[in-house]
Amino acid sequence: MRGWLKGLQSGRHVCTEHDQHVAAAALMYEVARADGQWQESETDALLHRMSARWQMQPEDAEALLEDARKVAESATDYHELVRSLREWQPEQRRDLVLDMWAVAHADDEVHPHEEYVIRKVADLLYVSHSDFIRGKLMNDKR
Repeated sequence: MRGWLKGLQSGRHVCTEHDQHVAAAALMYEVARADGQWQESETDALLHRMSARWQMQPEDAEALLEDARKVAESATDYHELVRSLREWQPEQRRDLVLDMWAVAHADDEVHPHEEYVIRKVADLLYVSHSDFIRGKLMNDKR
């Protein structure tokens, strides 16, 4: 996985759709682990979002999550993960932020660290502040 990230950084790696999905899933994984507690509800939300967004079978989503975990744990910063996603259309980048909010809200509590991760990624992906707030409010179950 480390070679994959180095290839993205150097520009020598041609980014495939699968690579983008791994990067996006790694960012959602970062949200789920940001509060230091991994909840089953977060795993379920992450798998559901990946399956629905990219029309994946459950077993494919689980394999993608495992790849994303490895990538996230070997990444040194969010820039590595975001670089390939900047090619996405604005709506796709916004949808990723919405999915990140869904993962954060899955355990019925948004930790400040989870919000920080989403805010940082939204800024790096050039997602508007209004879309950032819309995602936060859409998923708020209170």
